Formats: sequence, C-alpha cells, structure tokens
Amino acid sequence: MSNESPAAASSTREDVEVFLRKQISQRTNVAAGQITPATVLVDIGLQSIDAVLICGEIETHFEIELDPAIMFEFRTLDEVTSAVCKVIGDS
Repeated sequence: MSNESPAAASSTREDVEVFLRKQISQRTNVAAGQITPATVLVDIGLQSIDAVLICGEIETHFEIELDPAIMFEFRTLDEVTSAVCKVIGDS
C-alpha cells in the first residue's frame, strides 16, 4: 500500500511542469509561455521569498513536503520539475 497522496498519485510530469510554470510566472511577472524547460530561474528574477511561496503552493497542491532550497539547488525549470517529480514519487 502506498503512502502517496491522491493529488500526487495522479500527477504527471507535465502537470508538475505546468503548475511550476504558472507559479513562477506569477512571482516573476514573466509570461508563462516565455518560461521554457531550460529557463534558469534566477535569471528571470526568482527571489528566495518567491521560492518559499512557490514551495508552499507545491506542497498544498501536490500534498507533499518540499524544502524551498530545491528552487535554487536546481537551476532550470526542467531540473526543478524533475526534483519535484522525484519527491512525489517518493511520497
């Protein structure tokens, strides 16, 4: 039996990326369509407070626990998406 939350269990990598892109767009005022998997998040203005707020949104939406440092430990949208998917898979 899995401890995975229903939200996490039904989430695909695409779901995670779309969610992250929307959250990052809202915090940086960069259009979501301009944020690609290769976008370096600090280069578009992501600040540490933004990372904390986004991590809170990720935790609520996907029902997981996440260290806000993940937003800076992994530089690009693709890397952060992979890291969040790993946490979802491990939950």
